[in-house]
Amino acid sequence: MKANEMREMTLLFDFYGGLLTERQRELCDYYYNDDLSHTEIAANTGITRQGVRDSLKKAEEILQNAEASLGFLKAWRERQTVIARLEARLGELGVCDEALTKDLKALRA
Repeated sequence: MKANEMREMTLLFDFYGGLLTERQRELCDYYYNDDLSHTEIAANTGITRQGVRDSLKKAEEILQNAEASLGFLKAWRERQTVIARLEARLGELGVCDEALTKDLKALRA
């Protein structure tokens, strides 16, 4: 999986991981957050490498379908873009004080 695809799935997992089964969440956590290979995950969980792969593919499908239906990640990205533009413009105008910077950072989270 390419780095940009991995980042995308990590974000989808952060947004929609609650829709997965406990086992799928565990496998996704190992794969996306701990950066373990299918073989390493299989050794840690006692299931086959193919079982890990199949479970991850199913989880990815669930996460992608959730985003296609709900669009939370897309909306979050759009907000991040607006916040960045707002922060830059306020900085240009010289009106971005410490409190406002703190508020903008809180919005980014």
